[in-house]
Amino acid sequence: MRLLLLIFFLYSLPSLATPSNSSFSRNLNSIEDQLYSLPIKAQARLIDMEAVELKKKQPPPLLVRYFILRASAALLLNEAEQAINASEKGMIYVEGKPEFKAEQFQLKLRLIQALLMQGKNQLVLSQLNSLLEAAESFNDPATTAEFLLVKGQAYRDNEEYDISMAALMSSLETAKQTDDQVLLKRISSNLGGVLLNLNGFDKAELLLEQSYLFFKKRKMAFNQLLVKMDIAELAKKQGQDEKAIQEYLQALTLAQVLGDGFHRFRINLQIAELLLNRGETERMKQYLRASEGLSEREHTRYFISKLNLLKVNKKLINKNFQGALVLLSTLLPKLNKYRSLNRSELQLHLAASKAYYGLGDFKNAYLTLLNYQESFSQFSADEQLDNLERQKLLYKLERLKAENQQLSWNNVLHTLELENSEDEIEYLNVLIFFAIVSATLASLAALWINRRRIRWGRIANTDSLTNLYNRRYLSHKLLSLNKPDNTTPLSCILLDIDLFKVVNDSYGHIVGDEVLVKVATLFINNVREKDICARIGGEEFMILLPNTNLQQASDIAEDLRLKIESLRFVSLKGEPFTITSSFGVVEASKEQSFSELSNAVDLLLYTAKQNGRNRVETGTPKFTNSQQVEQVHSKMAQQLANLKRKTQRLLFMLTQLIK
Repeated sequence: MRLLLLIFFLYSLPSLATPSNSSFSRNLNSIEDQLYSLPIKAQARLIDMEAVELKKKQPPPLLVRYFILRASAALLLNEAEQAINASEKGMIYVEGKPEFKAEQFQLKLRLIQALLMQGKNQLVLSQLNSLLEAAESFNDPATTAEFLLVKGQAYRDNEEYDISMAALMSSLETAKQTDDQVLLKRISSNLGGVLLNLNGFDKAELLLEQSYLFFKKRKMAFNQLLVKMDIAELAKKQGQDEKAIQEYLQALTLAQVLGDGFHRFRINLQIAELLLNRGETERMKQYLRASEGLSEREHTRYFISKLNLLKVNKKLINKNFQGALVLLSTLLPKLNKYRSLNRSELQLHLAASKAYYGLGDFKNAYLTLLNYQESFSQFSADEQLDNLERQKLLYKLERLKAENQQLSWNNVLHTLELENSEDEIEYLNVLIFFAIVSATLASLAALWINRRRIRWGRIANTDSLTNLYNRRYLSHKLLSLNKPDNTTPLSCILLDIDLFKVVNDSYGHIVGDEVLVKVATLFINNVREKDICARIGGEEFMILLPNTNLQQASDIAEDLRLKIESLRFVSLKGEPFTITSSFGVVEASKEQSFSELSNAVDLLLYTAKQNGRNRVETGTPKFTNSQQVEQVHSKMAQQLANLKRKTQRLLFMLTQLIK
């Protein structure tokens, strides 16, 4: 009898263990179905399973599935650290086990996606190349397609859209060897996003709309959210602001259902920006408040700058000009570490000008606005060139494929990566040895583009009439000259041609321009090689004098004043006339900003004007009475009124140069 009971017990053990494993497996199947529709709930269920089910002894295949799902859920919720942790735990069960080769690739892929989320793009790309080789030898098209998809996303984050598109097209070709429709649509939706960045709007719209309908039918809410955000961005780029707002609102509903605070922040921010542009300030404040409540989730400079700009604009709308300046005083100095600014960061300077103007500080309002306008003109020109470059990239990709119908997108991807890598240029040259004529033409094209860039750089830094440097170049040069470790003195001269308006009114603008050119030529021929001379306004010139103290600078200014006074001019009617000029001279203090230096020397120039013109004022500027202060403010207000006309003229000239 005891023997029979023992035999019955031994046979019962597998059946007793099965319900636990079976239950664990059923839960995993259910979570897989729920993952892309409600990732936050899927994650909550996985955490509950970790507290209960993982304490029981589970078969390794189920444990590996669990950690793959845990890493996937963390990625969907933008929790990179949790994704890395889950991936590393899963790798313990698959490392060195050939039967888990496919799962090993999936865990490594999720680890790479988490690193990509942390901004470690270069590390990701170096790892992806070796993993792709291993995946191709494994001969699993789905795994290879997934790696190529992530590679395309990495290049997209690097703004290398041509290589990104080639990687995604290669991924699409590979995925067609499988029967995985979800994978195909995920690749297509990413491809639509890249085409959006390349300004291929028609193709992008078609791919995004088709992907959205597919994900909606499958109830894959998370993928719907991502595609809907791209559709909204497409409408925004096409100038359809109302449609963009509606699309973002639909995306916001999806994000709220998903409990996705990360994307809710970005969507609220985009809606607030669109509403501000439309003048709907009260609605804008509503969405801005929602963004501020979620802002701790964001670390991307692009979106943080948008948030900061909206916060400043909210204060300006409420006429809290002092509060806006206090906020700007913490934001603007941080921008100095960046080599280039995005649109939102650049517009912080415009907001500062509005704040100064609201407080009645017309001088700083004018100077800030002038600085913004010069920077924005360069930014707009660069943006137009960038848009043209992106369209050329799209054309290049289509041409590469069309030139050889037998060429696979994988080969296109390899070709683009070779061109992009300096270390492989020699190898690429060997490959294209027999295409030497094409290579020569490409080199000529590159040379032409480089010369164009040099020309644009020269245009951006010089005054078109006098060929002297402009204010923008001077402000950048001051940063390099006026460093704390520089022990040599640095002085600055600001001069203004006296009664220049009378010259223009009496003899015409053609003669006025000749006067400016002749004065500029005088500077070029008489200042020292190390001195930097610029035209910073209509008839105003500034000279930076390195390794020059205040007395030496004053002597140079006096010499220039006498030389200008001795110049002789003739009007179009043959009438002779002369001009005089007024000077302000200061010695710069360490780490003094261009704006502070300009203010100091500008006040000395006005003192020279008040004291009879045709003279040099040196030292610390002082006002003798309130009438002088009022005259300065009056001139600043007049310069602000004329700024719009000057700006329009500058933009017209830039447009003509681009054409």
